[in-house]
Amino acid sequence: MRRRNRDINIFNLSMLDVISGAMGAFLIIMVILLPYYKKESIDYQKELKQARTAEDAARQAAQTAQAAQSAAEASQRATEESLRATEKSMRAAQAEADQSRQQVDAATQQLAKTFLLVHIQWDTKYQDVDLHVVDPSGTKFSYEHKSYPGRAGELSVDSQFGPGNEVWSNPSAAIGDYRVFAELYNLHGVNDTPTVTGNVIHRDGSSSLPPARLLRKQQKYLVATVTVGADGRVSIR
Repeated sequence: MRRRNRDINIFNLSMLDVISGAMGAFLIIMVILLPYYKKESIDYQKELKQARTAEDAARQAAQTAQAAQSAAEASQRATEESLRATEKSMRAAQAEADQSRQQVDAATQQLAKTFLLVHIQWDTKYQDVDLHVVDPSGTKFSYEHKSYPGRAGELSVDSQFGPGNEVWSNPSAAIGDYRVFAELYNLHGVNDTPTVTGNVIHRDGSSSLPPARLLRKQQKYLVATVTVGADGRVSIR
């Protein structure tokens, strides 16, 4: 028998034992560590899933917040447009109300205005009686100043021989008192004392003047005071 071959077999068996032992040790370690590896893998996947879920929730919350912000901005724009439309409507309504008020004021002023026509007459022959009217501003109308530039009112009829008539008129009489005077200006040789009568014609009709007896030559007699009220009504006293 050859001794050399036996030594080689012993060596080979020893190597197999070492490899087998190493493989056994590796398997034992793997068996021991495998539960921990699986647990760490499961925990990682769970954490990854939770992170993705949180990310999705955050993204959805951001989208919801953005949608809410967009809706709020749209609502604010709609509110501003509505306010502008309301302001425009209010301005138009105010302008219309102002126009209506102006029309009402103009109509009221028109209604308050009245025309005046003062007429006097006397029946004595030849005598000259003059009519004098003083308006609320103090302007005096007579045969000397029958009218004034830019001022309403005119002595339109002036009789110099009786029986005669005198007429003063104002197409838009202002509010206030109008004093009516009569004067025996010239007797023309007739010594009678004339009696003056007459009337005032105005918007609401005609009112009689009280009779006035003229006793002295060239003396003014206050026949009546004609008052035009704020409503255009006329009274005589």
